[in-house]
Amino acid sequence: MNRSLKRLTAMLMVVFMFIAAVPMQMLTAHAATGKITFSDPTVTVGEQVSVKMKIASSDGSALGASDVRLQYDSSALEFVSGTSANGGAGSIRVIGAMESANQTTFAFTLKFKALKAGTTNIKVTSQEVYGANSQVVNIDHVGSSAIKVTAPATYSKDATLSGLTISPGELTPAFSSDVTEYTAVVGADVEKLTVSAPATHGKASVSVNGNEGLQLGDNTITCKVTAEDGETTKTYTILVTKTEELPTEPAEETSAPITSGGSATNVEDGNWQVAPSFDASLLPTGFAVTEFTYDGQAVQAARDEKGNVLLYMINDNGEGDFFLFDASANMLAPYVTVRMAEKQIIVLPPEQIPSEVALPEGFAECTIDIGTHTVHGWIWNSRTQEAPEYCVVFGQNEVGERNFYRYDQKEMTMQRYFQDPDAEDLRAKYTEIAETYTELLAEYKTRGWIIAVLVGVSVLLVVLLLVALIVKKPRKAAAEEKEVKEFIPTERRKVEKAKAPVIETEDDLEEIDLEEEELPEIEEDKVKKNDMINDEVKDEDDDFEFIDLDL
Repeated sequence: MNRSLKRLTAMLMVVFMFIAAVPMQMLTAHAATGKITFSDPTVTVGEQVSVKMKIASSDGSALGASDVRLQYDSSALEFVSGTSANGGAGSIRVIGAMESANQTTFAFTLKFKALKAGTTNIKVTSQEVYGANSQVVNIDHVGSSAIKVTAPATYSKDATLSGLTISPGELTPAFSSDVTEYTAVVGADVEKLTVSAPATHGKASVSVNGNEGLQLGDNTITCKVTAEDGETTKTYTILVTKTEELPTEPAEETSAPITSGGSATNVEDGNWQVAPSFDASLLPTGFAVTEFTYDGQAVQAARDEKGNVLLYMINDNGEGDFFLFDASANMLAPYVTVRMAEKQIIVLPPEQIPSEVALPEGFAECTIDIGTHTVHGWIWNSRTQEAPEYCVVFGQNEVGERNFYRYDQKEMTMQRYFQDPDAEDLRAKYTEIAETYTELLAEYKTRGWIIAVLVGVSVLLVVLLLVALIVKKPRKAAAEEKEVKEFIPTERRKVEKAKAPVIETEDDLEEIDLEEEELPEIEEDKVKKNDMINDEVKDEDDDFEFIDLDL
C-alpha cells in the first residue's frame, strides 16, 4: 500500500469517526408505526355493552403513552365507565401509559348503556401516540366501532309520519302517511324551509336533510323515519322548485322556537315539545319513571333520589332528549352530565344560581360545548376573544350540593371552582414561567441550527482536504520531473568545464599520443553528482585527454 492510499484511508477513518460523534438526536430516525382497532359488539336496548379498544405497535416498537379522543351518539349510547377514560355527553378521552418495559399494546374497555335500536358508531376524533423513546408513533390505521343495538320483539315497526308541512309554501298533493312524494314552489328570496315532520309513533325518529341553502331550480328535501326497532325505515321526499320571481306578498315568517308546553323557558333552540311518554330504557342511570303534571297535563317523567325531574322532549325533526326541569324557576335546560372517576355533575343554567351567590370575580359570560350541547358559563375577562378551552359552570354534585365548577374542555375534566386570593400572583408567575419557557425553546432551536451549520462546514472542510491530497501527488511529480530536467544540463556543463585544459602559452603544451598515455580518471566527486550522465561523459573521453605537463 503506497503512501497516498494510506493517507486517504486515514482521512476516511477520521470522517467516519466524526459522523459517529454527531448526537443521535440530530439524525433522522425511522418513525415507529401503529394502529388503533375496536370491537364491533351487539347489544339489546337497555343493556350494557363493552367496547374493546386497542392501540398496537405495527413494527414491534415499545409504546410509552397515548391520548385518544372518541365521539359517540349520546342519544344512542350512555357512557358508563372505561379504562383510564373520562367524559360523557358524546365525547370521551382515553389515556394510556406504559406499565412494563417493551410494552407494545395498550388495551382499553369502554362500557356503555344502549338507549335505542339501530347501528351506532364510536369514532376517533384525535389521537397522539408516543413510543418508549418519546418519539411520535405514526398511526397508519384508525378504526372505529360499529355497535349494533337490537330491539326487543315488542318494539314498534311503525316508520310513518303523522303530518308533513313546510314553511313557507304548501305541499302538493295533500299529506297522507301512505304518500311519500310531494312537490312545492317557493320564491327566489327563500333560502331555507322549516319542515315539520312528526312521526306517528312517539318512539320513532325523524331526520330531515336538504331544507337549507336552496338553489334556483329543483331542490330535494328528504324526511327519513326510523321506527322504534331501529331497522324499519321510510323516506318522504319533497321536490321544491325555487323560481326567479319574487313573491308579491311578504313571505310567511318562520315560526320562532317555542318552549315546552308554552310555559318553561331556556330551552335549546328548536321547536321542542314535551312528550307524553318515553321508553324507560332511555332513562339515565339513577332515574326512575314517574308521573308528573306539567302545564296542566299528566306526562311521564323521570326522578332521582335527589328530587331532580327530567322531562322527555321531541323537536320537529323527531329527535328526542331529556331536559332538566326546575319547578321553582319554571325552567327547562338540557340534561348534561360529565362523568369523571365515577362522579357525576349536573350542569345547571345561570338562571338557577341563587341571588345570594356571587358570580366569579373577573370573569365574563361565555358559551362552551359539552358533547352535543351548548352550555353557558364564565371565562376570564382577558380571554373573551379566544375560543375557550375551559370555563366556569354552575352545577350540582351527587349529594345535591350546588357550586361553581371549572370544566376543562381539552382534558374533559371538572373540578370545584373557588376564588384563590393569590390568583393574581400565581397568574403572574405562570406568565413569567411561560415566557421563560418560550425563550428557552427559541434558544434551543437556534442552537440546533448552529450545530447543523457547523456540521455542514466540517464536512465541507474534510471534503476539501481530501481533494487537496488527491491533487497534490500529480503536482509533486511534475515538479520533480522539472527539477531533473533542469539538473542534467547544469551538471553536464560543469563536467565539460572541468575537462577543458588550461592553456597559458604554446610552449607549455605538448601533444601526446593517447594510445601510449593512460587517461586520468575524472574527479570522483564530480562524477557522483549526476549518475544519469556518467556513462555519456566516459564515452566522450575514452580516446584522448589534454594534460598540462608543467614544463
